[in-house]
Amino acid sequence: SYTQYRPVVQTQSMAERRSLLEKYSKLLSETIMKYQDPVSGLLPAFVFKDGTAGWARDHAWVRDNVYSILAAWGMSLAYRRRADGEEDNMMAYQLEQNVVKLMRSLLFCMMRQADKVERFKHTLDKGDSLHAKYNLKTCSTVVGDFEWGHLQIDATSLYLLVLAQMTAAGLKIIYTLDEVAFVQNLVFYIEEAYRIPDYGIWERGDKSNHGETELNASSIGMAKAALEAIGGLDLFGARGGEESVIHVMQDEVAQCYTKLKSLLPRESSSKEVDAALLNVIGFPAFAVENMDIISATKDKILNNLLGKYGCRRFLRDGYQTAKEDPNRLHYEPAELKVFQNIECEWPMFLLCLLINAHIEGNIVEVKKYEEMAMEVVVTGRDGVMRMPELYKVPASKVELEYGNPHSQARVAGSKVLHMRSQSLLILSGLLQSDLLAIGEIDPLNRRFSMLPKPDPLVQVVLLAEDAQLSASLRRKGITSDTIGRVERNHHCPVKILPAKRLTGVYQHLGVSKKMKLSGRPPHMVGVIGTSQVYNAHGVIVAFTPNFLDHEAFYLCLDNHLLVDLIKTDIAYLKANWRLMGQPTIVLPVLRTMLSEDSDKSPFLRLLQTLTSGYTSGARVQVGLLPDFISTSCVTKLNFISSKVFEIHLTSHGHGPRASTILHRESFIHRTGSDKRPAGKVYGAVRRSRHTPPNVRRRINPRSGSNLLLGGSFESSGGESPMADLNYLHLASAYTNRRRSIVGGSSQLQNDHVHSSPTAGGASGGPSSSSSSGGVSMRDSFTSSSKEEVVERLQSEDNLYNQADILTYLFNTYGKDFSFELNGQTVTVTSVLEELYQKDCRRSLLMCQRVALRLEKNC
Repeated sequence: SYTQYRPVVQTQSMAERRSLLEKYSKLLSETIMKYQDPVSGLLPAFVFKDGTAGWARDHAWVRDNVYSILAAWGMSLAYRRRADGEEDNMMAYQLEQNVVKLMRSLLFCMMRQADKVERFKHTLDKGDSLHAKYNLKTCSTVVGDFEWGHLQIDATSLYLLVLAQMTAAGLKIIYTLDEVAFVQNLVFYIEEAYRIPDYGIWERGDKSNHGETELNASSIGMAKAALEAIGGLDLFGARGGEESVIHVMQDEVAQCYTKLKSLLPRESSSKEVDAALLNVIGFPAFAVENMDIISATKDKILNNLLGKYGCRRFLRDGYQTAKEDPNRLHYEPAELKVFQNIECEWPMFLLCLLINAHIEGNIVEVKKYEEMAMEVVVTGRDGVMRMPELYKVPASKVELEYGNPHSQARVAGSKVLHMRSQSLLILSGLLQSDLLAIGEIDPLNRRFSMLPKPDPLVQVVLLAEDAQLSASLRRKGITSDTIGRVERNHHCPVKILPAKRLTGVYQHLGVSKKMKLSGRPPHMVGVIGTSQVYNAHGVIVAFTPNFLDHEAFYLCLDNHLLVDLIKTDIAYLKANWRLMGQPTIVLPVLRTMLSEDSDKSPFLRLLQTLTSGYTSGARVQVGLLPDFISTSCVTKLNFISSKVFEIHLTSHGHGPRASTILHRESFIHRTGSDKRPAGKVYGAVRRSRHTPPNVRRRINPRSGSNLLLGGSFESSGGESPMADLNYLHLASAYTNRRRSIVGGSSQLQNDHVHSSPTAGGASGGPSSSSSSGGVSMRDSFTSSSKEEVVERLQSEDNLYNQADILTYLFNTYGKDFSFELNGQTVTVTSVLEELYQKDCRRSLLMCQRVALRLEKNC
């Protein structure tokens, strides 16, 4: 159990503790600290037999440096813990400064590539990635962008994870707000690790070494751990404020974990298992919360990779084997089989298993892996213990090893001192000797991530369109409120906004004009983000879920789909909520959502299910928003200035399109009849999907106009309090409609849409040609000028025909074609946006498809 750690060796006296402390301090000094560059503070990754770093003497890997300095950090904590005088405090301070110097040097290396971080946030291209290694002395780059597998999400994630742990332990690594902004952008750099194929921890990509990137569980797991560790952390420590706090979108953490669980126990598509996963399921990441997955991954590693000298990195790994061709990096597909059973074994993973056994308090495994580790340590003539990089099968014994795996003695590789392995050797020794407690190198308590957690209680707030609808819901036993009452509450007023505003607010996070960093890309905020309550300069704000935004996709106007989306999000919150407080979902309820017969309305049945207190396997409570504030997860948004935040509160979030472009509001002419003679096309393209000419659709006169087009919703109480949520007036307007085909015609039955035959064959739907054939749009406008086409658009009342004319303008003149319409200079793009809003308001699914397709192409 991770909660019952006991040191394996209990020292008995102060003298013994002092002796062990000096022993490990000397080992650290002679094997790691002596190689730290006095100028940059960086470390080489390894040392050859001749005492130099060989070809890589000027190369400092980010990952190896972070792992290597853990020993110095652990030693400083040991001195602090056992300090008996000024000398111990001095040693602790000296080691801490060595740690800070290295961590800051790595930060400087990456800050010099701030332009690449900015580009990568938007492109996710491997050519825009941070470099994996830098010059040991100057912190500059050592190889080109495409001369190495630089895209290694796990390396950047490991840096952020250890930075968070060290900061939480009291080290001052970050000094300025510009550095805080850069670290925030590093969070943006790794937050989409679940969909970024990279070269992985071994820098070569897929197993065949052809330089192909792939999704790696070790990278995703490390990114997930880093995001969890650094989220909400003040990088200035106790002396910081709101501006020095790092923000992490919890939806990205959940996405990473979902992908990680789907991959484990595999490492990637080409690697069945990888020993690097020991760092994901154990120290330092502790990224997996399910003990069954942890056990399955560990068992697969031990059964397939563990040997006498350590663990193989992965199956059929040809690195440093006698059969590997040193003159080329790539392997042929059939060549991988020659590496089977002769893969090199890395002692580093014995130390990973040893540290994890210490944390678990498993004495049997501690003794087992300690004995195995001591057998592979190389003790030089100077009596200093050094941990080599790997052990390999000599060329003369390869055939014998093929015939009887694990039977031949192996020899250490040329890199007799592997800094990362040496650091883990010292760290495990400190833990074993009780000179260091695991909680000291894990102050954020990540080792407890796999402990069971209580399921959240999903709080649901229903906001009715008006007071009459709210009263009607209460009569049915459903608790609801209105936006007006919530925002005018005397005790706790709460502003209700759509999720797109939250996306806009987070675009101000991490902005640095000095380094030309633009902040978080405009990615959609997920349901975990919108289920939090926000406090910005004393203003309490709640956001509606993203799936209610019909501008993202019109299918959310289907009530059946809307019900499924709500249930899915509640189940998602139950599985992925890890924040303090309870999730709070704000759901607007419109009349169109309840327009069907009470016994058959899917949305009403959902509301009744929510009121019962249990749905989608989750506990649910329906109530009023002011009552939920004290139990909700409240997040501060003080990184944005009050003036800028006020702009987000008051803006409509729909860009410059604030007035009506197409002046006609009705689907058909306001007189109630189509005065055009039947049989003419007037530019409409004949399509197999159009409505037959004997079907007219009328809009219920009670339906309000789209606010974006200049209209307003009226109720008995005057202006609707939902006016601030413009797009919500359109949500769920597309209600469930039963379609029956009778005699080749389609009848649409709806509370707001009625069918009736039209005299003379006139149609409220798209105009149709006569039965003998029709005139295509191109033929109709062959001899027409631009002005005539625009005039036809301005006089057109039929939204289907408006869509057809705009399609012609788009295909003929392009999306940026500008023209005068109703006294305004507009473009095809701007008119398409308004047409789409009208289509959603009128529940015209076919027309929505046309408008949305063209708008997306814009």
